[in-house]
Amino acid sequence: MSEHIASDLLQKWVKTVQSGDPKQITELYENDALLLGTFSDKERFGHELIFEYFENLLKSDVDVKIISERPIDNDKIAVNSGFYNFIVDGKTIEARFSFVFHSSNSEWKILSHHSSIVPKN
Repeated sequence: MSEHIASDLLQKWVKTVQSGDPKQITELYENDALLLGTFSDKERFGHELIFEYFENLLKSDVDVKIISERPIDNDKIAVNSGFYNFIVDGKTIEARFSFVFHSSNSEWKILSHHSSIVPKN
């Protein structure tokens, strides 16, 4: 365990993505969570649309590597922002992320997740 719950939660998300199971990934999110995904141009509210996103993404071979992060947390909210790389079918896609985690009944879930490709200058 790290000193920041937000860092631990991000690592849990990465390991779950690496598992390749969209159902397990979706369970990390609140029922009414928002996902603004790296590979989608639409807002995805709720488990059904979040599952659809990961089901489509994981048709490819996907890995995630954290490049940098800035975790901040307290008893109820944890935030982690930074950069990660998606490796999709062997191709590296540089992206940035922001996760907002919420604790309810001693269980941490993703409330909001934004990820986008790093613009090229």
